[in-house]
Amino acid sequence: MADRALGLIEVKGYLGAVVAADAALKAANVSLLNIETVKAGLNTVQLIGDVSAVRSAVDAAVELVQDKPYYLASHVISRLDNQTDILFAPKRNSKTAKKEIASTAETIPSEKIEEKPQPVKETKAKPAEKLEGETRTYTREKLEKLKVVELRSLAYHQEGIRLSKKEIKFANKKLLVETLMETIGEE
Repeated sequence: MADRALGLIEVKGYLGAVVAADAALKAANVSLLNIETVKAGLNTVQLIGDVSAVRSAVDAAVELVQDKPYYLASHVISRLDNQTDILFAPKRNSKTAKKEIASTAETIPSEKIEEKPQPVKETKAKPAEKLEGETRTYTREKLEKLKVVELRSLAYHQEGIRLSKKEIKFANKKLLVETLMETIGEE
């Protein structure tokens, strides 16, 4: 790997990365190693090949995207050391390792997966029943302690309320409390 180089082009957005990679690959005999997402919206195009080919590929890509708003920086690392192979080798090997893990996982724990969903189904039905039963036992103090979102939810589920759904959606806390007290007081 003494005559090999690594070219890096940093751009904003995946579209900019694709444009830069396309220009670089068309310009010289280089290989696309990876388009790595560094963080949200920031991508690095990684090219590998001979030193002169990588330099010309990066220069061609920079020339194309330099005037665009998504270009940030570029760099060429010439004559990579053999120890840098470690940085790129696990990415290729991790895909095969994941396939092996997935194939062994399919045969062994299939019995355990079937047992887990049963307790989850029992706990989901109980809160809805409590919500309907609790709507008739609220006092003004309890209603004022609730959040506006909770008051709106109560108002949506309350029968005989004088507000339309649109009015409930935009109502403030004071109006919701007053309306709920009127409705609960009538029943």
